[in-house]
Amino acid sequence: MILIRGIKGKEYAKRIKQGIVDCRDVLSALLQPPVTGYEFSDYYEKNLARALMYYAKGKVKDLHDPKFLYSLFIDAFIPHIYLTYFHVLNRKSLEWLENFDDDYQFIAVNAKLDRITKTVIGNGYFGAKMFYVNSIRQLSQEDNANLEVACMCSLEAQFLDIYEMTLAQNIYNTISFPLLCREQDERFTDIENEFRIIAYECPKMHNGQLKQISRSAKIVGKSGREYEGVLEFGKNTILQSKMRVLKYATRSLKDVIFEENGNVTVNSVFKSINIKDISDDYKYLGGKKECEKYMSEMMSNRPEEVYVDRTVIKTHSFNEIQYIMPEVPKVKY
Repeated sequence: MILIRGIKGKEYAKRIKQGIVDCRDVLSALLQPPVTGYEFSDYYEKNLARALMYYAKGKVKDLHDPKFLYSLFIDAFIPHIYLTYFHVLNRKSLEWLENFDDDYQFIAVNAKLDRITKTVIGNGYFGAKMFYVNSIRQLSQEDNANLEVACMCSLEAQFLDIYEMTLAQNIYNTISFPLLCREQDERFTDIENEFRIIAYECPKMHNGQLKQISRSAKIVGKSGREYEGVLEFGKNTILQSKMRVLKYATRSLKDVIFEENGNVTVNSVFKSINIKDISDDYKYLGGKKECEKYMSEMMSNRPEEVYVDRTVIKTHSFNEIQYIMPEVPKVKY
């Protein structure tokens, strides 16, 4: 499967020569959808927001509710989930290419698909084609076992004990479902033909406690005040103000979010993934003209799909299934 991606910045695009692709964190994009030189970059992931609020049992109606937002910032999972997108080459690809500014650089990947799930599965990440629907209610998470299997396989190397990955698998399954569903409207249509890769910094159990690495945080409130520090799982960290006003020199994360009434954004952070294991070929193409030439060549002489055996079919007794395929929380959208 030929995948194309536009990247702003030649130095970042050329990282593909070493098999490296960068993924943007989900939390920053959820609080402020990125506006770039790509026409459709600012899609708001409303169904992800619905999924996150679902477990508040109706007590939260707005993602920016201060108490709820604070819980997301100190969560072991949400600030550490990343994604990137590619475009699947098809007959509308040249039309899709016109939606980029002229200063974009392009890369190409010939993805190796798992034979059973038709996904790509790496160590700590997996990817799949987007579903394009009028409403997410047209789909059911229960009918998308392929995504659950791909998620499980991407986690196997992260844990010594398969039973310890149950919590992580449930969380990632719940979050990946809305991230892989695109609701269409007059602007956002299937011309994007998107293939998304979801990656994560997976928390681990240590001496019976869940542990997660910290990540940088630059938080900007609606008031204009800016604070810098780190986000740590379960901790109300202290942030430093960039203002020279003594009153606001330091603030706790919780105080910043509540003082701004939840109207805050956080800086984007990126996770680099190595796509060598999921690619038969990867290359830097250059600008729009070079990308157009490459796409035309591939469409006229399309290579065969490359399949690999990243998953296998096994039979288990009924009593084993609850441990090997733990129940996934189902969100009512």
